[in-house]
Amino acid sequence: MAPSLIPDPLQLCRAALTKLENRVNAFAAEKMDSDEFARALNQYSKVSLGLQYLVEKSLTCVFERMDLPRRSEVQALASAVQRVEDKLDQLLPAGEAVAARPPRTRRPLDIVPEQALAEAQARVKRSSQPSARRARQEH
Repeated sequence: MAPSLIPDPLQLCRAALTKLENRVNAFAAEKMDSDEFARALNQYSKVSLGLQYLVEKSLTCVFERMDLPRRSEVQALASAVQRVEDKLDQLLPAGEAVAARPPRTRRPLDIVPEQALAEAQARVKRSSQPSARRARQEH
């Protein structure tokens, strides 16, 4: 390809950008070596850590007022439940069929809302029937 008389605009942009980057880097390196920059960075770090501490403290107070458990308490409870489940699995005979447990994930189970509603209504009906029989037997 023959050399063109018109300069390549992309080459000009690349050269200008490279020159700008070099100048900005040199300026930043010069300013970072100063004591003012070190003091400003130190002050920023102190303020940032102070704000982080305040937010953490505030959220702790809010969670206590709302009577919500801390993450560590929830994790401790989950591990305790897991230990109980493991012990139950050891106590059951090996040949006995065990009902499948739902997976422990953050995602909800893949179930149709209508099916879930029907199952919930059936559970309510089953749980209310024995109490009605007991009430009749007592009178």
